[in-house]
Amino acid sequence: MASEKSSVAKKGPPLSYMEHLSPSVSYYSPPGAAPLDRNNNFNSNPNSNDPELVLVLSWMGARDVHIEKYIAQHRSLFPSSRILLIRSPASHVFWPSLARKHIPPAIRILKQFAEPETPIPSNGGKPRVLLHILSNGGVSTAARIRELLRKELGRDAAGNRLVIPRYALCLDSCPGNFVWESTHRALLQSLPRWTSPLVHLVIAVAWLIYKLRLTRPAQNLNSEALRRKSLLPRETQRTYLYGTADAVISWRHVEDHAKRAEDSGFKVRKERFEGGEHVSLMRKDSQRYWQAVKETWAVDEVGLEAENAS
Repeated sequence: MASEKSSVAKKGPPLSYMEHLSPSVSYYSPPGAAPLDRNNNFNSNPNSNDPELVLVLSWMGARDVHIEKYIAQHRSLFPSSRILLIRSPASHVFWPSLARKHIPPAIRILKQFAEPETPIPSNGGKPRVLLHILSNGGVSTAARIRELLRKELGRDAAGNRLVIPRYALCLDSCPGNFVWESTHRALLQSLPRWTSPLVHLVIAVAWLIYKLRLTRPAQNLNSEALRRKSLLPRETQRTYLYGTADAVISWRHVEDHAKRAEDSGFKVRKERFEGGEHVSLMRKDSQRYWQAVKETWAVDEVGLEAENAS
């Protein structure tokens, strides 16, 4: 008779089912996923309403054991979707060259989802990607992705400019503007407590650079980039998920951003979690959180069906 100890399956390390393409990039392709076509692009599964790709941009310093909870839910909600994870370690803040070195494997995958910029998309305007951004670390990663993709995307064989695919967007605990104390708290989440004075010093130097160069903090610029009207043709819906007890990013900053985005023409939904803390909303009310994520994607299917019926 096998012992009780041997009968228990050993669990692997967090995210062991994903392919690790770099220290910051991991990728999951479910069994039976549609293969690449002859142009090395991904085919969509005509029998599935799942996103072709779920792109998760994690918060700064997030550990895999915590990220896995989000990846597991996406696998459950969208079983036929590929999942691309890009982490945001604190080292990317202090040494941006590391980010430029680690992120390219993700760019190679994202390029395969690019589509021609045409007045009427071939799929009728349905989104292909679900983008899930967590905290300002994820927002910063999104800005880097956009910068790298702009350099990589060219034109297709017919001469049409290639652009990012249409997407639906979930913003968790973001975006927020630069606030000294909030930035200090965010950085210290992934650093030892004894580094607190050094973190204050780094922030002071950054603040001085902003003043001397008459430039603005990266957080503010990245936040504004999420409201650029050039994104309107590519984005179908966005949901802001945020908590009133967030000590890193003020819920007032998030609501102000949501209002400005709506005024700019974006389709906006707000999910405010009373007492919710920074990137802990799933723990506050998991059912409500994932229902909002699911509806952010599904609302577009309902909208398209209504358009086709009219």
